[in-house]
Amino acid sequence: MITLNTEKAAQLFSKFDVPIAGYVVNRVLPATLSGQVIPPYLKNRLSMQGDYLQKIDKVFGKDVVGRVPELERDVTGLPMIEKLAGIMYGNGRM
Repeated sequence: MITLNTEKAAQLFSKFDVPIAGYVVNRVLPATLSGQVIPPYLKNRLSMQGDYLQKIDKVFGKDVVGRVPELERDVTGLPMIEKLAGIMYGNGRM
């Protein structure tokens, strides 16, 4: 559903000559979790995530400019915004 909505938005932006610099995939669980003892719901989520990431790569390919890991909480407030900016553009602080 999200990939379809993203494709529709990109088409709309294109119609009005709004440039798109790329796409960022967020809330990505680290693949290293699969080698650990984790609850079943996380195993399920990792499996589903793998399928979704493959579909995203197939649909958006080289236009995916980054992946942001699942963070400990929603990105609200300056400290979390700074943390996200560091992950995406700079110091990689996690």
